[in-house]
Amino acid sequence: MFWVGLYAQSPSDWWYFGAEAGVHFTTTGPVAVLDGVMTTQEGCASVSSSDGDLLFYTDGTDVWDATHTVMPNGDSLLGNLSSTQSSVIVPYPGSSNKYAIVTVRGCTGGSTTGQAGYYFAYSVVDMTLNSGLGDVIPAQKNIILMDSVSEKCTAVPHANGTDLWLIGRMQDSARYHAFRLTSSGVTQEVISHIGVPGLCVGYMLANHSGDRLVDATYGATNPNLVFHFDQSSGVLYDPDSIYVSTGGIYGVHFSPNDELVYLSGSAGIKQYDLTAANIQASEYDVFQGQTWALAEGPDEKIYAARYQTSYLARINDPDVAGAGCNFQDSAVYLDGRICRIGLPNHVGAGVFNIGVIQASNFCFGDSTYFTLDTAGLDSILWNFDDPGSGGLNTSTLFFPAHFYADTGSYTVTVIAYRDTLIDTAQTNIFIYPRQTLDLGPDSLLCFGDTAHLNIDQPYASFVWSDSSALPAYVITDDETVWATVLGVCDTISDTVQFQFDDSIHFELGPDTAFCEGQSLLLDANIQVAATYGWNTGDSSDAIVVSQTGLYELVAFNGCGEVRDSIAIEVIPNPDSSLLPPDTLNCFDTPIFLTRPDNDTITWLWSDSTDVKVFEVDTTMTIWLAAFNECGFLLDTFTAVFNGEIQTELREDTVICDEDSIRLFGTDSLATYLWNTGDTTDTITTPVGASKNYIVTITLRDCQAIESREVVSSDTACPDIDCDLRYGNVFTPNGDGWNDRFRIESDCDIFKFSMSIYNRWGQLVHESSNVAYGWDGYVNGELASPGTYFFTVEYKDFVVVDSDRFVTQGTFSLLR
Repeated sequence: MFWVGLYAQSPSDWWYFGAEAGVHFTTTGPVAVLDGVMTTQEGCASVSSSDGDLLFYTDGTDVWDATHTVMPNGDSLLGNLSSTQSSVIVPYPGSSNKYAIVTVRGCTGGSTTGQAGYYFAYSVVDMTLNSGLGDVIPAQKNIILMDSVSEKCTAVPHANGTDLWLIGRMQDSARYHAFRLTSSGVTQEVISHIGVPGLCVGYMLANHSGDRLVDATYGATNPNLVFHFDQSSGVLYDPDSIYVSTGGIYGVHFSPNDELVYLSGSAGIKQYDLTAANIQASEYDVFQGQTWALAEGPDEKIYAARYQTSYLARINDPDVAGAGCNFQDSAVYLDGRICRIGLPNHVGAGVFNIGVIQASNFCFGDSTYFTLDTAGLDSILWNFDDPGSGGLNTSTLFFPAHFYADTGSYTVTVIAYRDTLIDTAQTNIFIYPRQTLDLGPDSLLCFGDTAHLNIDQPYASFVWSDSSALPAYVITDDETVWATVLGVCDTISDTVQFQFDDSIHFELGPDTAFCEGQSLLLDANIQVAATYGWNTGDSSDAIVVSQTGLYELVAFNGCGEVRDSIAIEVIPNPDSSLLPPDTLNCFDTPIFLTRPDNDTITWLWSDSTDVKVFEVDTTMTIWLAAFNECGFLLDTFTAVFNGEIQTELREDTVICDEDSIRLFGTDSLATYLWNTGDTTDTITTPVGASKNYIVTITLRDCQAIESREVVSSDTACPDIDCDLRYGNVFTPNGDGWNDRFRIESDCDIFKFSMSIYNRWGQLVHESSNVAYGWDGYVNGELASPGTYFFTVEYKDFVVVDSDRFVTQGTFSLLR
């Protein structure tokens, strides 16, 4: 079982201040005490135990224990009795027996230690020393954090509930310093440049929640500032300004509910409502007589210092705004002792924890149990810092148990309620992981190999079968190994056996090529027991191969798996037939010869090239040679180009039944045989005959058969529809006008014949040129004037061959 605890104090039961003045707060109210030996003009601080017993008090220079004796190392601290807040006492984080005294010399009054600086420092008191009366630890005395400070110091809890912020201000500056005090000392400094430069004198104090800070300015023209404070980052921000025009402010204090703030000084006591939209406008005069320091008692009433009197004034209901706050002058009589300017510089009760938190069972998977001294408590609220547990993260039980969802560090917080008092305590716990151990299954290894076992894990120690205590273990031979893990939460053991075997060794050799028709034995020759498997599906250590491919063998046993592969190339023999048979080409198109596509063979044509495609366009003999390491082959090819047979028979046709057509052959070197029996290259079809004419044409070794069907039809005969025109007189006198006798026609004349006769019937002119006509000469001499007659035979293109037209007429020749 593990026990952790954190002590909290009730610090404000005993006050010592002024000229040996003192007050003890009892259940019936504050009572003057006369045993104090301290005389201080201003700053002072005191602290009491949770049982209400005095522990010690200080003016910032000396520290007196509960017997009112200066502690053996409790002198010459770096404060000053004329400093506004010469000191403040806070519990030292992480310890239930230590306290830190923060001191400031300030900017008025001389040095009581001979130190020239105006230091912000702290010293540590250990209450276990000096027979339980406490002593300042010499090695932790006057630890200086900064120089040139004003007379201000206060403390605020860090947001983690464990650390503290120690806060001071530079002289005549708008620069605030927050030092993070942890169990390891001061680990962080945060500087906030904010507000306006202020005078050195006056109190600075945090509210009870720790999220606001008020800083007094002892001067009528400067504002008093109320800041917001980030307890996580230590940063001051967003200040509100409060001006008091009737005098300087010295003392400050928040109401217990933190909604009101009180400022005191030469002008009396002022009250301001921090919840108002205009804080300055909410000002209320609580008291108009001169007052100085303000301090809150454990009864949650605010007390005011009345300088050079034997009385303390009091605000009886400080949470009530206006006159209801119930101010009472001369409320506490000091039994003749004199009050001066200062009162004990107390901080919010949240700085002090409330008691001892005890926790047990820190193993993951178990519930962790928490206990606390609950005497006098009305209720309690736990927070286990485990948000993943949802609603189970908090508890109102006095002695709860919590099941943590994961390992790691957690900060447990408890808030205790007693009457109107609220206090908070925290402690850190660690949930440890469970120990694990698995050495794995029994294993078979190869000789020469090693096995490594590692059972390292946090928060544990180890014992192996050879009594070694390291987390790692090496196996090199047959062995049965056991290990034990001894941890915070568990002690567990495991055993494993190792055996060693021979390794497999084989090689299939280099990649190999051989000729088609041969084969190769692949023999791995494995000498140890193993299981085999080829990628061919064979399961022996030797196979015969005769085809191209990648052959892989996998062999395995307890030592592991070994694999090797070999690439086999089977080189093909040259083909026995490379070229097609000899051929007769009856056309004029070339022949293309394509050799086989095989890169393992060298090719050579008869023209000494190795082209893929060889073109043959004339009668010739070609050879192709193929050779490689597996053989040689030569093949030949002869091509005879005969020539292409040409005909002009054309397409089947229909002709006039009074006409005929010619069917032509075009090659004079060829022989023809028509189905009419004709052997000429051209024939003329009979008039009116319909027939399918077939001709066999032979040209050397090639032969072609063509046909054309000719159909005779009377519907295919066209009619002639044209006229001949001629004049009846012509005058061949050479004047260029009407010098010739011509026949004109709008017909497309295919054939023409014109004969001219004199009146005796003699032929004087004959012509077959329709366009030439007659020029009036006969055998080179002019013909006699007179009457002549003519005949004209002509044939139109549209008229069939059997048709012929004749026209006759007469005309006169004049001179």
